[in-house]
Amino acid sequence: MARWTNLPTEIHMMILRIVVEDYRFESDRYARAGYASVCREWQSVFEQENFRRIIVDQERIGYLEHLMLCIKLDEYDCTACQSKEDDETIRKNNNVFFNSLWDLLFILSKWVGFVGTRREDGLTLELGAYSPSDCKHKFRDFHLEENHPYREFNDIKSYVNAYKQRIDRLGLGTLNDPYHGWVNGHQECPSLGSKQRLMGTLTVNDNLPQLSIYPYTFPNVEIVTGLLIRRQFYRKIAAKSLDKLLRETFTCLRWFNHEAWYDGDLPQQFHFEKDYERLLLHGIPSTLRELYIFENFNKVLHPEHFKQLTNLEQYTKRANPSLGKALSKSSRLLTMLSAAFVVDAVDFFASFKPTNNLNSNVIPWENLQYLALTSQLLHPRKAGRHINGMLIAAGRAAAFMPTLRGMEIWNGGGGHACVFRYRNYDGKTYISWECTWGPKFKLDPDVIDCWANVPRQGQYRHGHFTVTVNTKLLRHRDTKTYGSIVPLLKQRSWMQQFISDFQMLSRKI
Repeated sequence: MARWTNLPTEIHMMILRIVVEDYRFESDRYARAGYASVCREWQSVFEQENFRRIIVDQERIGYLEHLMLCIKLDEYDCTACQSKEDDETIRKNNNVFFNSLWDLLFILSKWVGFVGTRREDGLTLELGAYSPSDCKHKFRDFHLEENHPYREFNDIKSYVNAYKQRIDRLGLGTLNDPYHGWVNGHQECPSLGSKQRLMGTLTVNDNLPQLSIYPYTFPNVEIVTGLLIRRQFYRKIAAKSLDKLLRETFTCLRWFNHEAWYDGDLPQQFHFEKDYERLLLHGIPSTLRELYIFENFNKVLHPEHFKQLTNLEQYTKRANPSLGKALSKSSRLLTMLSAAFVVDAVDFFASFKPTNNLNSNVIPWENLQYLALTSQLLHPRKAGRHINGMLIAAGRAAAFMPTLRGMEIWNGGGGHACVFRYRNYDGKTYISWECTWGPKFKLDPDVIDCWANVPRQGQYRHGHFTVTVNTKLLRHRDTKTYGSIVPLLKQRSWMQQFISDFQMLSRKI
């Protein structure tokens, strides 16, 4: 009797198709599902049939909370892995992205509302795009492997051990692949072309032909109340495209979590920031109440932005001031806001500088409860007067945040970390200062007075306010990257998605 492995591929396919047909009328609707998990060859046959039609009745639509659209782009080989995508590849990738997204949104636009227990929560839509080749050349990130499993919060405990084992199996510590920049476990700085290949920007097509089957505007999807773009995927969705989606499609959006990577191509990053400013000023839906932005970076993709200062490390990239000012202006309706590295607190509070005279026309943050921002000023090599000036500006702005429960301004890197914290909870209010700097810096009395007088600086009262200044010294050896300080933040749980938080800390990037 011939073994399965000895049979030609054509016979394999004939047998598998017979099995598929035999189960068409099987009373057990799940009887065929297990075959897809036997091997890759079987998976390609049975998955196609299993997912050809999904039936969800009106009582079960409400069970759906989270939907992820993971768009797989074409693969590429070593002849292209270290060069920017050519025009034809960009066009094909954009078409795949656009068509896949539009088809899904068209279906979701027909879902007027949930009928069931989840009606009030709405639907979270997660977007991501990658090529299976992204992890096979210069960059060996197993999160980009094809069919990498999606993780839930309850998977974290079991994920820890699996994560360590998966990193060990990669064998990066001994990898020797000179063509791709790996020599005896050491990764050389990738070329600009290889970064551009990994991080290429995806756009929706604004120039559709008149006879296109797609309309000029995206469908309105009221059922989506949460939008998530995680750091796991390096490829950006163009800010101009996000602006279009937020204005035309996600008109009922309540929260948006955007974990983009800083682009390795500076002209492209500048273009992104210009469009992102427009998004912040004009694209945020009036329904949005929670906004979380985390701009990611590391030494592999952005070595030019890291400066070594004896035992300290400094991230030298300056946030675009226009973005900070735009976010300050557009965030007045939010209840929760976190922006890490994409803006600087100095720019966010620019109109509240001690030298500025505030007038009665200041628009308050009526509903803002939690605010977290980063600032490059929080570094031991920065002048204390500038730090104190920024903290005074933050205190003056807090007078126009009547429901504020917590504010954190933080920064971190190799050998240094710092967080300024304000808390207003159960009638107890305090500010605190935690850093690795030792006695080199002290809060100016004007800073303390400003925060002590917050309820008397405007018409918005925080209730009983007594200031307690807590100072705490952090250990240098515990601060290797900006990710080292994140576990110390009170508002960590909502700054970025929980899996992203775990991945960042596990990789120590």
